Amino acid sequence: MAARQRQTSTSKALMRQVRQYLDSISRTVDVTELQPTGEVDKKGNPICEKKPVYNDRGEIIRTREYVIPPTLTGICLHLGITPGKWKQWCDHQAYPELEEATEWVTGILQAWSEEQLLTRKDVKGVVFHLQNNYGYAQKVEVEAGPQTRAVQSLTTQEKLALLQELWEEGQGELPEHHEP
Repeated sequence: MAARQRQTSTSKALMRQVRQYLDSISRTVDVTELQPTGEVDKKGNPICEKKPVYNDRGEIIRTREYVIPPTLTGICLHLGITPGKWKQWCDHQAYPELEEATEWVTGILQAWSEEQLLTRKDVKGVVFHLQNNYGYAQKVEVEAGPQTRAVQSLTTQEKLALLQELWEEGQGELPEHHEP
């Protein structure tokens, strides 16, 4: 049986529905930190208690805590649509009226993943998710040796001549090369 395809005609309506999903899997809590009370326990260790953390404007810092991780699949299930339909909605040429909402949802899911990357100890799954869904890549630097650097400075014709020479030493002749 196919999933029911609920139509969402505006970014505002879609954002409202996604907020309902996010609200259903999260809670907002005050950020706290342990602060010493000035007293010590029987062993001489300082006694600490949780105190709210204030930002530079003097306000208590609050954070959204996801009891269930937010996922695109979860959003689709909540909306009653298939992931294929979501992908269609993300085509901003076909659905320009939904661009704001789909970009907003992508930002929320990406931000959550980045926060997990920075705060979790085991991040293999988060790295996999960011690489496969948001284009993140591991930075790899390769040091070119002197021979490689020398070959990089050759012209195309010089490279072809060198390849021909190497090929002839091992195999015979290279096939004819045609310039585009």
